[in-house]
Amino acid sequence: MNDIENENKSKFQMQFIDKFIVSMIGVANVIVIIITIISVNNNYKKMYEEQLKKLSDIPYNETYKYLQKNDVITFYQGITPLTKYKCIKDCGITKFSSSQFIIDNDNLIPIDIPQTSINNRYGIIKINGKDGVINKHGNITLECIYNDVDINTSHIVTLGNNTIYVFDNTANLLSSKGITTTGDISISEKNNNLYINIFGNQTTTLIFDTKTNKFTN
Repeated sequence: MNDIENENKSKFQMQFIDKFIVSMIGVANVIVIIITIISVNNNYKKMYEEQLKKLSDIPYNETYKYLQKNDVITFYQGITPLTKYKCIKDCGITKFSSSQFIIDNDNLIPIDIPQTSINNRYGIIKINGKDGVINKHGNITLECIYNDVDINTSHIVTLGNNTIYVFDNTANLLSSKGITTTGDISISEKNNNLYINIFGNQTTTLIFDTKTNKFTN
């Protein structure tokens, strides 16, 4: 009888030890899983922060960032890429030029891109605060050295260094005229005359004869 009791007691002890070992293995696996999760989260957080450091801030914008490589700008929310913009030539994120645009800035991202004109061969491009002319192939036709530029179907007119410059439709200089004001220009054409309105300290209108390529005033 004692032998049977001892045998049962020994079996019970073995079963207890086996269950204890299995339990310890289970606890160890749980600990390993927890450590792995923590490690993965820490690595992801580190990777996220390192990736975020590579992105540039957008002025007055807390939601989006961007990364520019050569002529491609990629916009991000966090580190998730949202969309890409391929520059025609020399573009980049810039600051707002006027406080009137301080509105819902998370939905308003300023970017230097060419302005369209009624002449489908050319657009107006601004670099470092100066205007120039870019053609439809993305090449700079007139360098960005002017205070203002206006274009119609037959002429390009620029204003810079207190001088009006008149170019033809192929960007060849036709004539220039010194003036005493700076400002914005607007051009119109009628009866072989090119009318150049200058809105500065005072409004001035110059008349350019498109037949003789000379100013008449």
